[in-house]
Amino acid sequence: MKTAIFSSAIAIFATLATALPAAAPAESGVGNLAPRDHVKQVISSSTVVNINEDTPDTALGVSWTGIVSRANGKHNSQALVKFDFPEGLNGYKCRLAFGYPIHFSGTGEIQVYTIGGANIESATFNQRPFRDQFKGTFRVAGSGEAVVVDGSGLTFDCPAKGAKAYEVVSVGDNNEVVWYAPSGGLRVDVM
Repeated sequence: MKTAIFSSAIAIFATLATALPAAAPAESGVGNLAPRDHVKQVISSSTVVNINEDTPDTALGVSWTGIVSRANGKHNSQALVKFDFPEGLNGYKCRLAFGYPIHFSGTGEIQVYTIGGANIESATFNQRPFRDQFKGTFRVAGSGEAVVVDGSGLTFDCPAKGAKAYEVVSVGDNNEVVWYAPSGGLRVDVM
């Protein structure tokens, strides 16, 4: 008798379990960030300009290498990064992402800000577009994708055709993050 009741209970639980909806797979990312496999297009930077506190009035020009660092509470190096958005992105979401540095040390953390213009080619530490809105913080932890520490402003409505630029700065002291722009660094993922 006990075996029959136990068998019946197992059958009922098995029936109920098959009727339950399957749990949705957990998505990676932070907050409103979509997983990497939802990316429709990647927009790489078109221009990188490094600016340096130690040579504040010297234009360092366009570079393929982005350098962000800070040492001993000063000696700031920052990177201005421009993207050229193509036509046809209306209605899509864009997300700033960072990955594949060629070197990092210290905290490995960087922050990204919008800046007040995209004309960065002749920028210096003292003469550059103003820093505007905080977009997010990344932590470089290896040679792959950076970890999102604060993604509160990384996702935004993709702009219509045109250029938009960002400033990348060091977080913490005795910190350095270096990337080769054609294959890594700051990018825009179109969702």
